[in-house]
Amino acid sequence: MGVLDETQEQRDLELHQITGVSLEEIRSYEIAAPDYIRIYEGSEEPKSEEEYIALYEQYKYLNLTGYLRTLMYTSVYRRGEILPGILRATQGCICLDFGSGVGTHAIALLENGNTVDILDVFGPLIEFAIKRIDFRGLNSNMVFLGDEELPQNWYDLIICTDVLEHVYSPMKELDRMRRALKKGGKLFLEVSQMIKFSSGHFPHSVHEWLREGPAYMAKYFEYQDGCWIKK
Repeated sequence: MGVLDETQEQRDLELHQITGVSLEEIRSYEIAAPDYIRIYEGSEEPKSEEEYIALYEQYKYLNLTGYLRTLMYTSVYRRGEILPGILRATQGCICLDFGSGVGTHAIALLENGNTVDILDVFGPLIEFAIKRIDFRGLNSNMVFLGDEELPQNWYDLIICTDVLEHVYSPMKELDRMRRALKKGGKLFLEVSQMIKFSSGHFPHSVHEWLREGPAYMAKYFEYQDGCWIKK
């Protein structure tokens, strides 16, 4: 059984085995409850890339175990039908999971015999994702958000879902992805347009995406079957 087909009981058991938190405690955490998805407290957004990154290095405003349980669920069940279909169909490709979170999408690709790099801020989520990948006997390479270089014209597929609204400059990160993608390569991209400080959706990032994103995508990509294809 692959990661996309597992039950909540199986996800909870995996979380218990990796973190050591008791199953009783894990099951007490409601999926997506406010205390388990609060990334930020306050009414003034961070003012630099370093301040953005610091949020995801620490996750000091939330219960981390509750957050992990939430992401393990939502990375399967709140992604519609297109992304799971892409993950199931992709085989023998070089892939990048950009903003990998708890590693669910990377695991699904690895289970299909793909080569996968995972990229996120160096912190609790990518550490958990690596432990989760290792726990399953799989192997992946880590890339960190602060690193400027990605291999050019390298990836067949990049997954980036609900990530760009969390970064200081979504267009900078989008351009990194475009340059790293092969010509004809696929980008699965979802960007939230919701501004919500507690979830780390700040006006600076959302407005930059709305202002520049659509024209950029039209210039460099064609949309086909749920993915953006690099021209």
